[in-house]
Amino acid sequence: MPFTDDILIIGGGIVGLAIATELKLRGASVTVLSRDFEQAATHAAAGMLAPHAEAFASGAMQDICLRSRALYGDWVAKLEDLSGESAGYWPCGILAPTFAPVDENSDSSPPHLTNAPHQSPASSSFKSLDALQRSTPTPPNGAATSPAGALWLSAEAMHQAQSGLSHAITGGWWYPEDGQVDNRALAIALRAAARAAGVVIREGVAVTGLEQQSGAFNSGSSQKIACLKTSEGDWQADHYVLATGAWTSDLLPIPVTPRKGQMLSLTMPPGYAHGLPLQRVLFGDDVYIVPRRDGRIVIGATSEAVGFIPGNTPAGLGALLQATIRLCPGLAEFPIQERWWGFRPATPDELPILGSSLCDNLSLAVGHHRNGILLAPITAQLLADQVLGHSTVPSERESPEALLSAFSWRRFVHSPVPPAAAASIPQFLPSRSSSSTPSSTPTMLHYPTLVDAVQFTESSAPALPEDAPLTIAGRTFRSRLMTGTGKYPDFDTMRQSVSASGCEIVTVAVRRVQTKAPGHEGLAEALDWSKIWMLPNTAGCKTAEEAVRVARLGREMAKLLGQENNNFVKLEVIPDAKYLLPDPIGTLQAAEQLVKEGFAVLPYINADPLLAKRLEEAGCATVMPLGSPIGSGQGIQNEANIRIIVETSKVPVVVDAGIGSPSEAAHAMELGASALLINTAIAQAKNPVAMGRAMGLATVAGRLAYLAGRIPIQNMASASSPLTGTITS
Repeated sequence: MPFTDDILIIGGGIVGLAIATELKLRGASVTVLSRDFEQAATHAAAGMLAPHAEAFASGAMQDICLRSRALYGDWVAKLEDLSGESAGYWPCGILAPTFAPVDENSDSSPPHLTNAPHQSPASSSFKSLDALQRSTPTPPNGAATSPAGALWLSAEAMHQAQSGLSHAITGGWWYPEDGQVDNRALAIALRAAARAAGVVIREGVAVTGLEQQSGAFNSGSSQKIACLKTSEGDWQADHYVLATGAWTSDLLPIPVTPRKGQMLSLTMPPGYAHGLPLQRVLFGDDVYIVPRRDGRIVIGATSEAVGFIPGNTPAGLGALLQATIRLCPGLAEFPIQERWWGFRPATPDELPILGSSLCDNLSLAVGHHRNGILLAPITAQLLADQVLGHSTVPSERESPEALLSAFSWRRFVHSPVPPAAAASIPQFLPSRSSSSTPSSTPTMLHYPTLVDAVQFTESSAPALPEDAPLTIAGRTFRSRLMTGTGKYPDFDTMRQSVSASGCEIVTVAVRRVQTKAPGHEGLAEALDWSKIWMLPNTAGCKTAEEAVRVARLGREMAKLLGQENNNFVKLEVIPDAKYLLPDPIGTLQAAEQLVKEGFAVLPYINADPLLAKRLEEAGCATVMPLGSPIGSGQGIQNEANIRIIVETSKVPVVVDAGIGSPSEAAHAMELGASALLINTAIAQAKNPVAMGRAMGLATVAGRLAYLAGRIPIQNMASASSPLTGTITS
C-alpha cells in the first residue's frame, strides 16, 4: 500500500496544486492524486480577478476575495521564480459599462456588423481620464455612493478609456484594483512550480472512495479516513485534502454540483495594425470580455445547470456573441479562434466550502464556483494553516479560523429535531376547521437527513451508512421526497405541509396555473420559489404534442418565478380518464422531443422495465414508475417490476402515485427507489401537515433501511440468542 508521510491532496486543479505547493514550501511531504489534469475547471476559466466588479453580497466572501487579490502579485512572482514560466498576471483594471434604457418605441436593432470599422485603442494615459472622472455627473438611478473600489465614468471617459465600445453606452464603473491572470499559463506555471518545490504529482489516479475507520464513534474518538480507494490501489496519509471541484459529490454527500460554462476566444484579423484591440477587461451584465497581451480575446461565460453534459451549443455561443457585439461592435469582424466548455463546482449559496470536515484528518477545499482562480492564493494559505495548525495570514478584522468558519460545510446541515420536540409536533398544527386568518409561511421544519443523523448520534452511536445526495440532471437535493400542490383545502395548509415534509421539489400543474383553474389561482405566488425547486407538470395532456407545448410553457413559468436555469419537467401523457394510466407510446415520443430541446425530463410511466430503459436511453433525467393508480392509496402493487427498474436503471428511480401511508412510503424506499413523489396522501389526510411530516420521516427511514440491508427471508425460525454457553442441568 503506497504511503505518504504527511499529506495527500485529492484533485490536481489550481486549488489542489496551490495547496500542495504551499504545504510543501512549509516543509510537509505532499502527494497530489490527479484523475485528469485537462478536466480541471482551471482550463475553462477566463482568469478575472474581480472582487470589486463581482460585488459580492456576503461580507465574508468579499473579505476573502479582497485578501486573495492582495496576495496575487507576490504569489505569482513566487510561482514564476520556482517554475521559470510566466503566469500572465495583468492588473489591467476592469470596466463595467452601462447602457441607456431601451426605448420600446425606437428602432433598437443592432448596427450593421459586417462594415463595423476597426478602431484603435486610446493612447492617452489615465491622467486625463482622472480629470474626466472628476467632472463626471452623478451616476444614473440616483446612486448616492459608488460600489466598493469603483469610480463612475461618463460616456466620454469610458470611450477614452477603451475605444470601440458601443455608442449606446452612457457611462460605467471603473475598478482600477481588479485585473486578470491567464488561467492556462497559470495552470502550467503552478504545476511546474509544484514539481520544482518537490510535490509528487500522480496523474491518471482516480479516487473511488474514502474508507473511514470503523468503530470510531463507539470508541468515543473522532472519525478518521483510514485510506483512499483508487484505481491504483489503496493510499494512506496522515492527512487528506479534498479539492475535487465539480466531482466532489462522487466521494462525499456535500452539495457541490457541476455548473457548465461555455466560452470562446477571438483573435485579431490578418493585417490588423492597431495594437491590442482591448486594453482592459469589460464586465457586462451578461458577458465578460477579457483581452490577453498576445492579442487573444476571451469571452465568457454561460452558467448552465445541465450536469456533466459536454459540448458547445449554438444557443450558448450565440448568446455570448450577441452580448459581445452589443458591447463592442468592432469585434464582429474578429475571427473565432477557439471555443470550449468546462464545469464549475457550485454550491447552493455559490460560496466555497473550506476547512475541516466530519473526519478530523480530512480537510475540504471545494465549491469555488467561478472564483477558483481568484481564491487560489488565500485558499492555499488558509488550508495550510488549518492542516499544519498555525497561521501565516495577517488579520486586521478576522482571524483565519473565523474566515474558515464562515465557509464551513456545516452551514448546509440543519439541526436534527430532538425527540421531545418531534413528539410535540401536533400542537403546532392548525385545525382544518379553523376560521382564523391564515398565518404567514412558517419556518421550514427540516426532517433529519442521514447527515443530520450522523451528527446527532456521533458521540454515542456507530457510524451510519454514507449516502450521496439525490442528484437529478446535475442538481443535488438533500431531500428524497417530492410533493405536489393540488387537493389541499387552502394555500396555508399546503405551505405548512410542504414545509413539514422537508421536501425541496414541488410539482405544479402548468395548465391549471396558466388557466387559473379553481383552487389554483395565485398558486405561483403561494410558495417561496427561492427555496423550493419547481417541477412543472404536464398534467391534463392527452397527447405527446400537447405535453411538449405545455412543457415549454412550464419552463417559461419557472423563469418568470426567478428560476432562470430550471429546465425540469414532469412529463405526463394521460388519455385514460378513468384509471389515469399513462400512454407509453406518447410518453416516449414526447420525451424524445423534449430531451432534444434541452429539458431534464422526469417521465411518469407504468412500472414497465423495458419502457423505463427506452426512456433512459432517450436521455431522460429520471424514470417515475407508478406504485398504483394516481390517488388510489393502494400502495405498491407492482413490486416485482419496480425492483427490476431499480436494478437496471442508471438514472434515479422515483416512485410516483399510489402511496397512501408512511409505511408504504418506507416500503418503496426499501425497494431501492431514489426518491418518492407524494401528493394526495398528504393533501387529503385528516391532518395534512402532520402527514407531510410523517412522509418525510418515512422516506428517510426507508432509505436508511435500504442502505443498511435487511436480513434474508427464511422459511424456518432462527434463534436470536446463541445456544452455546447456555446453562444446562
